[in-house]
This record gives sequence, C-alpha cells and structure tokens, in this order.
Amino acid sequence: MFNTKKFDLNLLTVFLELWETRSVTRTSERLSLTQSAVSHALRRLRIALDDELFLQSRAGLRPTSLAQRLVGPIRKALEEIGDTLSLESSFDPTTAQREFDIAIGEIVELSLAPLLVKKVAEEAPGVSLKFRAMLDSRTVCAMLEKGDLQLALSTRDINGASIKNETLTELSLVAMLSKEILLPGRLMSMDKYLSIPHVVIHPVDHRGSIVDLALAENGLKRPIGAVVQNYMVMAMVAAQCGYICHLPHLLADKFGDLLGLEIYDLPIEIPPSPLIATSHTRFQSDPGVAWLLQMVKATVKDWPLSP
Repeated sequence: MFNTKKFDLNLLTVFLELWETRSVTRTSERLSLTQSAVSHALRRLRIALDDELFLQSRAGLRPTSLAQRLVGPIRKALEEIGDTLSLESSFDPTTAQREFDIAIGEIVELSLAPLLVKKVAEEAPGVSLKFRAMLDSRTVCAMLEKGDLQLALSTRDINGASIKNETLTELSLVAMLSKEILLPGRLMSMDKYLSIPHVVIHPVDHRGSIVDLALAENGLKRPIGAVVQNYMVMAMVAAQCGYICHLPHLLADKFGDLLGLEIYDLPIEIPPSPLIATSHTRFQSDPGVAWLLQMVKATVKDWPLSP
C-alpha cells in the first residue's frame, strides 16, 4: 500500500514539470535544479509509485498510462495547496518585486499598454509587465492553466475549464482619412466611404473583418487599396496614400494628431468590440493578480476606450 506519510510532496512538482516539458534538461532549468537532482527525483517517483512514469522516446519523455491518470489529480491537489497558502499572503505594490505575464491583442496593446505601464510604474516601481502575443484561444487557455500567463486582454472570449472572462468596456470604430482630403461634417457619406480605397489589417478568415461583414449584409463592398500586418502601419499608409482606415476612438485621437488624420463617423452601423480580461481560477487567491486586474480596470476607467 502506498505510504503518503513518507512521500516527499516536492516530487509532485518535479512530476508536473516533467509532464509539461517532457525533458529532464528543461525541468532542471525551470526548477533551478541540476539534471542529476531531477533524474534522482524521477527515480524516487518510480520507486514510490512502482511505475516507470516517463519513457524515453525520440520526441522526448513519453508518459505511461499511470502518469496520464495521475497528472490531473496531482495538478489539482498542488493548486489547492497553493491557493490555501496564498490566502494568508499579501501584496504590497510599493515594495513588491514581481513580473506579470499578459497575453494581449495588438489593438488592445496599442490602446491600453502605454497607459497601464505608466499607472503600474507609478504605484509599483518594482513590478514589471511582460506583454506577449495573443495566440489562439486553446494555447492561451493552456498557458493560463499552467501559470505561464496571469492575464489575457483581447476582444474575444477564451473558453475553457476554470477560465473567467470579464468585459471591461467596448471599443467603437471610427473612420480616418488624411486631413488634406477634408470632407464636410463629422459623418462620412456612404458614397465617399465606398469611393476611396481602404487600407486594412490582414483578415483572420476569408470573410473579412466586422466592417466587411456589415457591408456585405447591405449588399455593399468597399475597395481595398492595401492589406497590412499591424495597426500602426495601417494608419501610416492611410496618412501617406489618402486611404481610409479604421481604429478604435482612443487610438484615432492619438494617431490623428500624430499623423495628420481626420476622424469621421462611419456611414454604416458597426457593432463595437468588447475589451475582455481573461483569467484563471487558479489565481483567484493571488493578491498580486487581483491587484493587476484592478490596475487594468482603473486604467480603462480613467482613459475610456469608446467615444
């Protein structure tokens, strides 16, 4: 019978890292241990559980069927222990030394990151924010689950077990055009809107963006003059070439002053995009992550992202 009283719980941390990395070398790097120490821990695990647990293969360590059955309960148990212990912990932003990893969409990063970094630097000089590319939903969900991310900020929900999505505000689009092509009034007419080429971001699928979908519902199609990879380039192309581009209102204000672009209301109704903060319940008792989320909310409140 397995003797839990004599079992070293530190071995479970090694087990999880071996599961995630499938490598003794990478596990040793993550845990700041020698490869010899990790190999010794694996031998102790094999003896205690009477199973090889991880087998050598060309693709790295391959878990046995017992390891596959154990990983879920072990991960849950360690998370519960960590949550319980962190209940008594505190987070003092004035003295904290910590790095937070945040997955963020490009349009959200341009809108929010400069403001958020400034607010965090003022309140917590020892805290640094590491913004990472917003990957596909499944990858972001897995990274939140493993603790590689503490937060995700984007315009879409991330679905998964123990994932929490919270809508913070909405991002409303406006049209932008060079001030050298001055049009009367605030509202751009549909005739002008469809007669001037547009510069757009590379679409996520063949249907196009929300603008294209809204136009298509009305039997309309806009002329595309250029397709680019990021929003800053899009605004610069619009300024240089006299094309129309679309940006959230906050960015439009900044880019308009910087690049000489005028802001216009769209001649067609485009639903605003939500700004969503996504977190994992594994951090619900982490006061540092709770503070970070409050910083994000305060930034959004102080600098509204919609007109």
